[in-house]
Amino acid sequence: MSAIATRRLSRPVTRSPEQEQAADRILEALHARLIIRVNQGIELTRLGDPGDVADQIIDRLPLAVNPWSDIVGPVYESGSLQRELGVGRQAVSKAVRELRVLRLETADGHTVYPAFQVRDGRLVSGMQRVLTALRNGIDDPWTWAQWLNAPVSRAPSEPPRRNIDRLVAGDVDAVARDAERTAASWAA
Repeated sequence: MSAIATRRLSRPVTRSPEQEQAADRILEALHARLIIRVNQGIELTRLGDPGDVADQIIDRLPLAVNPWSDIVGPVYESGSLQRELGVGRQAVSKAVRELRVLRLETADGHTVYPAFQVRDGRLVSGMQRVLTALRNGIDDPWTWAQWLNAPVSRAPSEPPRRNIDRLVAGDVDAVARDAERTAASWAA
């Protein structure tokens, strides 16, 4: 298990009934999918130690580890992001330098990556253009994460969407223009 996840689990936690029910539903769904694999002829005994297999599954989950978790949402640790994208550490570092990936540093010095920027094992297109624009207004990745993940309403009749959802939908030009306007107001 990763260092952040271990530290998170070692803190006193009050589990709500909703959290326990969610864990039970996830376990049931995982069990059902494993049985399907067994019925397809997959030999689960070859996966290795059950604890190690469970750790590998948990390590792939985006975990919220920051007080901003309600604003930013779940995050990946470096190793989890690398596995999710199927790339190495150098590729992630390069993507961060090129502003194709948003990296955040927590108050206790850990590096995390918002999960909202990954869809179906790939980075969301348009991040570089938007992050470059936002950086022109303020060089604060936490503010950028909030801007990308906060609900934005376009018309009273439309449900609010997040800027990251607009990027996923392919509205890169419109989101980049909004990022440029926002950055200009931040810089003013």
